Amino acid sequence: MAARRQHPVRSFLGWKDTLPAFFCAVSLSFAANAGEIYPELPAELDPQRFYLIFLQGPVAGEPVARGFARRGFEVVTERRRPSSDPLEQARKTMAQVTALLQGGVPGSRIAVAGYDLGGTAAMIASALIRDPSISYVVLAGCGLDERYERFAAQLADQMAGRMLHLWEKTDPRAESCQYAFSQAPQLDSDEKLLSNDGGHELFWEPAPFWMDIVQQFLERR
Repeated sequence: MAARRQHPVRSFLGWKDTLPAFFCAVSLSFAANAGEIYPELPAELDPQRFYLIFLQGPVAGEPVARGFARRGFEVVTERRRPSSDPLEQARKTMAQVTALLQGGVPGSRIAVAGYDLGGTAAMIASALIRDPSISYVVLAGCGLDERYERFAAQLADQMAGRMLHLWEKTDPRAESCQYAFSQAPQLDSDEKLLSNDGGHELFWEPAPFWMDIVQQFLERR
């Protein structure tokens, strides 16, 4: 089992300026190894590829899914229904992760990411799956409503794996995940407080400055 790390919240400045030539070179590199986007797990699995299950929030998450695919991930995602419950999403995610493992994909090449209540669902999935080799990314998914509060109080201690939480300091809805993280002795956790005035809407688009942080985490760099 991975021992849990506790980290102080770290603040990262958003990129206000871009370097066109640099990002052109990076984009070409991503394109050479681009992945696909699937509404369900593909019938044929490649153990050499990296599979990312992306749990969408209340807005269409296809732009972010495409951003992950351009960076080389095989992305499994579907539009979130307005009535979707995080526990329902988490149970389906558990079945998908189980199928990937049974299909020969190593846990180190499987990740679950989620935005808003999709992030809460990713945390619940970690508690259901309890596999220390799986990675999770939570995007502004803590403190949103009573469902998160119930999870943090009743189920968070079951979380296992590697987990990164990102949120933006002007977000009026999301908060730190440290309370939930502190309940989970089997969780290797970290979170980063971003600072670019993007608020809760920051994760509607695959901005390079936060996508880079996620990619480095998932690739264990």
